[in-house]
Amino acid sequence: MVEYKNVMVGVDGSKQSQVAFEKGLHVAKENGATLHLVSVINGEQYPSGSTLGYGFVDRGLYDDATKKMTDVLTKMKEEAVAAGVTDVHTDVMIGNAKVELTESYPKDNHIDLIVIGASGLNVIGRMIVGSTAAYVVRQAPCDVTVVKTDSENKPISVKRASYPEL
Repeated sequence: MVEYKNVMVGVDGSKQSQVAFEKGLHVAKENGATLHLVSVINGEQYPSGSTLGYGFVDRGLYDDATKKMTDVLTKMKEEAVAAGVTDVHTDVMIGNAKVELTESYPKDNHIDLIVIGASGLNVIGRMIVGSTAAYVVRQAPCDVTVVKTDSENKPISVKRASYPEL
């Protein structure tokens, strides 16, 4: 049987990522693994002084989103500790979610399982950004579980699981 030591859950604030957290929590608890709760706010990691594109981006632009996701991850960490997972790490980053969830964080933290929701963004967001889950499945250096069912293994309605439509 495979034993996971470092389980990472990608959290974007959607209902589907909440279900991914619940399943990732279960796997971490069953394996005695460290649970990594990671949220990536899409944006420039470092402000650019370039005259191309949007030019300089004030990092303060991300403060509200960073605080919101920090609060979400703090609540999830409390829930995980209450459920018996003793080693829980949280991290909110600014950058490209696909790259951070697939390359940077997993390699830097020896992740051996990534748990991610099948979809979090609305239809327009998926068309613009593309599917983060599909990218992670293709590019991850470790096993990936894409969550498509709730805790009772019943299909999650995409409309119910996604952000409101624009």
